[in-house]
Amino acid sequence: MSGVSNKKQAIVTQKDFNLIIRVLKANWWIPLIVVPLLYAVGVFYIYRLTSVYQVSTQILLQNNESYYKSNVVNDASFYGAQSYVDNSNEKRVILSYDLLNKVVYKLKDRLEVSYFIVGKVRTTEQFGAMPFNVKVNAINSGLYETPFDFRIRDSSSFEIIYTKENEKVVKIGKFNQPLIDLDFNLTIQKSNNLQSEQVNSLKEIFYQFVIHSDEYLIDKIREQISVENPDYTNILEVNLSDIIPDRAQLILDSLNQEYLLLKLKSKYDLNEKTIEYIDKQLDEITVLLKASVDTLQVYKQKKSIINLGWEETDFLSKIGTYDNEKSTAQLQIKALDDLEKYIIDDKDPQFLPPSIYITEKDGYITKAVSDLYTKQIELNRLHNLATEENPVIQDNISNIKKIKQDLLIYINNLRSATKLKIDNINFEISKYVNEAKAIPPKQQDLLGFQRKLNVNEAIYNFLLEKKVNTRIAKASIVPDAKIIETPRNVGEVSPDRKGLKKNFLTGGLAISIIIILLRTFLFTKIKDIEHLKELTSIPAIGVIPFVKQNDEQGVIVDVEPNSRVAESFRNIRTNLQYANIGQANNTFIVTSFLPGEGKTFTSVNLAATLAKSGKKTIILELDLHKPKVYKNLGLNAPQNGITTYITGQCNSIEEIIVPSTFQNLYCMFAGPIPPNPSDFVLSEKLKDLINYAKTNFEYVIIDSPPAGLLSDSMYLIQFVDATLFVLNANSSTRKTVSFVHDLKESNNIPNLLFILNGVRNISKRYYYNGYGYSYGYGYGYGYGKGYGYRK
Repeated sequence: MSGVSNKKQAIVTQKDFNLIIRVLKANWWIPLIVVPLLYAVGVFYIYRLTSVYQVSTQILLQNNESYYKSNVVNDASFYGAQSYVDNSNEKRVILSYDLLNKVVYKLKDRLEVSYFIVGKVRTTEQFGAMPFNVKVNAINSGLYETPFDFRIRDSSSFEIIYTKENEKVVKIGKFNQPLIDLDFNLTIQKSNNLQSEQVNSLKEIFYQFVIHSDEYLIDKIREQISVENPDYTNILEVNLSDIIPDRAQLILDSLNQEYLLLKLKSKYDLNEKTIEYIDKQLDEITVLLKASVDTLQVYKQKKSIINLGWEETDFLSKIGTYDNEKSTAQLQIKALDDLEKYIIDDKDPQFLPPSIYITEKDGYITKAVSDLYTKQIELNRLHNLATEENPVIQDNISNIKKIKQDLLIYINNLRSATKLKIDNINFEISKYVNEAKAIPPKQQDLLGFQRKLNVNEAIYNFLLEKKVNTRIAKASIVPDAKIIETPRNVGEVSPDRKGLKKNFLTGGLAISIIIILLRTFLFTKIKDIEHLKELTSIPAIGVIPFVKQNDEQGVIVDVEPNSRVAESFRNIRTNLQYANIGQANNTFIVTSFLPGEGKTFTSVNLAATLAKSGKKTIILELDLHKPKVYKNLGLNAPQNGITTYITGQCNSIEEIIVPSTFQNLYCMFAGPIPPNPSDFVLSEKLKDLINYAKTNFEYVIIDSPPAGLLSDSMYLIQFVDATLFVLNANSSTRKTVSFVHDLKESNNIPNLLFILNGVRNISKRYYYNGYGYSYGYGYGYGYGKGYGYRK
């Protein structure tokens, strides 16, 4: 495979390197201006932004701190029964409207009015340390969230300005006195720092205040607050964002207090209802106890009974014990009936344990009733947060139904067992009663009265003890949540000032790059021949340096024959002679993309250069729209020319051929400018004229209109051997080159050559270093709006 080249292609060629150097040299100033400018804009923008701070607090759920847990009857946990805390529900409780409404109501005096200081650049909200304080006695709801402009007039008066129904309203009032209007009743209180000596400085400050509704404050807090539950923990982290951290700390501190009070409320309610139930039982027992004492006293007085013997005392003790057990059993049956009625009727929205707490000993009913109460409280709370169809609510309802069903079965069984126990007690009592028949009747009656009195005293003492225990339990109740971190300011969360500055710097750099790319690919001028070669494969046969005021200099190759400009035209002449154009390479058309690129200047100087070499040369001024060849040659406008020949005003071609001031150089001027120049170009006589020039002269140079505006040049190309397209380094861009490529392909132009005019810095291989010139072909040329035209 000898035909395969082993030479590796370079990743970055010299051509790529030259492109990078040229782009950097032409655009180095752009990032130096854009980046600092955009950074300054960013600094000003950041300065106007309001800082937002975040305040955080943490709450521990299911707090297990110990407290008094004695039951009303036994040692089972009365308040200590804890169920699983659904953290998602607790989050919704904290964010609930009712809880936040309590916070707003509690802090209404501090949150109802927002105060601002209006500066020239930005408005800053203040919280405290103001020279005045607004107390809202009453206000029209339509003025909520309306800015009130406030100015201090002197140490005793102020001015308020606000807008109502698109009309400006001004009110003047006195400090510490009600300002009463149809729309509001306000009292502006003067603070201690508003002294007479400070009034002059405070008068220059523009203040503003806004009065908020409760709904606005609640919605604002809900927008700015968030509740997070870290994984695998029972901790709720509550965050509140605010531009004033002190206000956020105040709100979260009040929120913590209200949340803990809410957690305590259900336990307090249960405790109070238990005490109420015990008091009711005490009232009933007190009546029975008083009746027993009165009956016994009356009987003793009536029967003159002073004391009983030892046997009577022993007998009374045994009978009394059984009577006490019987009364307790009967009380338990009554409690079971009450509990069964509570369960079946289901009228109490917050289930209250009835008197079963008094006698039930095995703990099952106590635990079941406590669970039922806890489930009922949880269901009531869920009803405030969700609808009946919520799966959590449905599951809770099912659990409540199951507990009630199990309780009813257990109550029925326990009642049957208790009745059997009462039957046994009655049997024992009957046995002792039969044995006691031998006792005298009055002693027997006395034993009955004493037995009832003892039973009632025992029950009364028992209820008093449980009432005291319940009150002790109330004093020891703590919530099942604890504040483990008080509200604290964790710092500024927005805006991200460093990030914004980086973004503005990055944006400035990106915009600079975009501008450079746009300039490079759309607006960058073709400054040198190397740049031109990078853009096109069309040959460039010459580079013309930049020169000033070329119109006044006339034919520069004659005025300054030793200049670098003249040398450049001699190089073009040489390149044309050796260009691979064909045998008869003596007819050239010179055109450009737009006016002002040096087309006519190139035509005249190239023709003069060819004539100076001894070649008989003629220049045809076929730019009939704006002829200027005669000006460059320093001649007056001719009376006859190409247009007079075509119209028949001249009989022969020789009449319009004018010799120039240069030997071997002749001219066919345009003549008078016709109203329809393009129609003259299409004339058959023009073909005869061009053929005559090609036959009688060695070189024919045709100066044509710009190809970017008019199609005359495209028509004339068919009569020439080569097309010389003049580009100007001050105006020609990549778009111009693309236009020429499209022109070449669409018209199948065989010999198209570029001449780059107006190059300011020419490399060493082009003549000398540092010489340049300009061609001032103005844009007021008068061609109409053709291809590439810009106003």
